[in-house]
Order: sequence, then C-alpha cells, then structure tokens
Amino acid sequence: MHDLYRHYGNRSLWDKYEVPKCPVVEVTDVWAEEDGELSPALVETKTIPSTDVDSWLEEPSRRCFPGGSYTRTARILWVGQDRESLRVSPSTKTLERLTEVWKLGDALDYARCCFAGVSALDGQGNNRRVFTAAYHPKLAAAWSHTEALPESTPQTHAIVFAEGEERVELRRILESKWSAASAMHPMFPALLCSLMLAHGLDRTLEDIKAAVREVEARTGHHRFASRHQTQPAAGELGHLSAQMSGCAAKLANGTRKMQVIEAINDFISQHASRKPAKSHKQDGIHAADWRRESLTASAAQPFSASHLDLLRHRVRMQAVDTAYVQQRVQIQIAALFHLIAQQDNAIAFDTAKATRSIAASSLQDSSSMKMLALVAMFFLPGSFVAALFSTPLFAWDEAAANGGMGVPLRPQFGLFWAVAAPLTAFIFLLYAMWMCVQGRRERRSAHQTTLEVV
Repeated sequence: MHDLYRHYGNRSLWDKYEVPKCPVVEVTDVWAEEDGELSPALVETKTIPSTDVDSWLEEPSRRCFPGGSYTRTARILWVGQDRESLRVSPSTKTLERLTEVWKLGDALDYARCCFAGVSALDGQGNNRRVFTAAYHPKLAAAWSHTEALPESTPQTHAIVFAEGEERVELRRILESKWSAASAMHPMFPALLCSLMLAHGLDRTLEDIKAAVREVEARTGHHRFASRHQTQPAAGELGHLSAQMSGCAAKLANGTRKMQVIEAINDFISQHASRKPAKSHKQDGIHAADWRRESLTASAAQPFSASHLDLLRHRVRMQAVDTAYVQQRVQIQIAALFHLIAQQDNAIAFDTAKATRSIAASSLQDSSSMKMLALVAMFFLPGSFVAALFSTPLFAWDEAAANGGMGVPLRPQFGLFWAVAAPLTAFIFLLYAMWMCVQGRRERRSAHQTTLEVV
C-alpha cells in the first residue's frame, strides 16, 4: 500500500503550503482529567518557535492544572494561514519533522491528494490506527490513534490543513466542553471535521436564503404575506439572475458537502465499534491507575447510538432544507428568465415602433426629394440657357445690326469649351478614383473581419 500512497502523494492539491521558512508553529494539546471520565477536557492552543519543536515533543504527558491532574490525550499541528497575522505556518522542515515523528507520511500524502472523503489507512502495529479526512480546498487532516497500553493513555496525533473560517470553526468546536471520553476517542477528529462541515453548510444555506428572500421581494414571485413587493428596475434583472445562478452553484457545492458529511458520519459509526487490543492487568493496581484504566476503557467504547442518530438526523434535515432552498432558487431563476424575456419583447416592440416611424419619415423625405428633383428638372434647362446667353460669348450687337436671327460667336466661345470640357472630365475622373479607393478599403475591411471570425 505504501507505493500507492506515494503515487497519490505526487498529486498534492496543497502545494501552496510549502513554506521554506517560518519562525513559529501553532499547536494544540488536549488534556483529560485522570480521576473522572465525565469531566470536560482541557484544550490548550499556543504558538511556539520553530526551534522549540523538539522541546515541545519531549514535554511530559502528565500535568497538573488547577483542579486536578491531567493526562495529554491529543496533539494537533495546524497548517495554513493564520487569520490575524496572515502568516502561513509551519515551515516545510518543521512539517516534515513532525510527520516523521508521528509516522503520518503516507496518510498526509494521501489526504493532500483527495478532493473529498474520509479513509482508514494501514497503521503500524495492532494498537495503532491511521485515518484521513479531506474536503478540498477547505480541509485536509491526517491523524493516528494509539490505543491504551498498561500505564498509558490513548494518544491522538493529528496534522490539520485549514485556514480562514474553517480554521476558526474547528478551533471553536474543539474548545467546546467535550468530555474526556469523547476527546480520547479515535473518531474524535472525524467528529470535529463533520461538525465543521455541517456548520459551514448551515451558514451557506442561511446566506442563500437571505439572497433568495431579496430576489423574491424584487420579482414578486412568491406568496409570503410578510414580504413587500418591489418591482426590479430594468437594469437589475441581469444582476439578479446572475445572483440566483451563483446561489444554484453554491447549493450544488452544499450538496457535495452534505454527502461528505454523511460519509464521515458513516465512517464514525463503522470504526467506533472496533475494540482496542486487550492489555493484561496486573494484581495490586493502584487506585489512580485503576481509575485511569476505567477511563481508558470507557474512551474505547463506541459513541452512543444517540450521538450517531443525532448526527444522521441533522444531515437528513439539512438535506430537506437544501432541497427546499434549491426549489426556491429554481423558481426565481425561471421567474427572472420570463421577466427578462418580457423586457426583451417590450424593447423589441419599442424598437419596431421606432423603426416604423423612421421608415415613414424616410418615405416622406424621399417624396420631398423627388418633388425637389422635379422642380429642379423644370427650371434647370431655362436656367442653363439664360446663364449661357448672359455670358459674353455671343455678339449680340452685330445680330441686332443685321436684323436677323443668326447670332455670331465671339472668340471666347471656343475658349469656354476648351476650359470647361477638360475640367468637367477631370472632376469625373477624380470622383471615379475616389470611389475605387473606397471600394478597396471596404473589401480589405471585410476580409480582415472574416479572418478574425475564422
């Protein structure tokens, strides 16, 4: 199996956490009171220098707190960006060091290559079990649980990739009042992951509901009496449609998250019933040791059926709520589609009316131009003749003296035609050249447009 884990490890989805140097490491220790299994576990989260990691690993597993003596049951290394300092920790060297000490190399490689899911890997020894959980890009966790031996307590070592809201939520859940028996259970990290994803799904559904309520109020496609209808402006329909499409995408992601939660809960139910390897008790056990062993035995017991039933019931209710919200989103998407279609039809109708008005105006202008052309044709011959006769090209004085109809021509008559005829031809030539250049430009532009389309 190790070769398969290494193969998957080469496809890591968390390479952004490869940090060459980081001065600090964020860790959490979980402590359980030795004298009582129902007393709440203590959670101690701290930031230590990277140079003190070895000292932290060598700290004793028993410690006195105000109120009694406690035994450390779990250690967690946090990997990712801290919200306050915006610093990614730990360094790659520190991560490799803790991975080697806790023997989580294969598990960590496998967890970092998974998109979603929870798995149990081969442990080393009969009393050691290794697990992974992943939900990319929100969470990746690998942990090992060592069952109790004589004079010892169950130990859990976990490496958790999380940041942002997910990291804050995991810390908040971890710092809740968990009993020592729950904190010592091998499925306790899986329970934390399940609760974190479930709370994230609840937040997502609340955000989508708020967005849907706003859109329902804008479109009016609902029957909620407490909601005041406000018709959306013409420019808002596209924005509202994009908003609902985004909600549909988030619901699809929520459905995947819900399936992962179900898988984790089933995984907890499956592995919680496994009993640890039995240890041989010796005679004359001290009272404190006897209480410790009774606590260890109770921690090894599976989560009660009521715990698992509650988890499954919440998932079923989340599925019902998700389906309900999804139907509301689809209704609003359809409503916005019809509103946009109606708006487009209204715009097209207005455009058709405007086009019809323009066509009528163009027809009227065409008729006016025809009338002007007819008037010009009526007056142009007479105007040309009058202008020609008014020029000093004819000898009118000689025609009056002769008393005849013939009008002799002056020398300027030939000069007039010698200048006017070539000038007219030159003007028509320039016009023809200009039309040719315009035609070439249009053909070149059409060819470039065709190439861009292709």
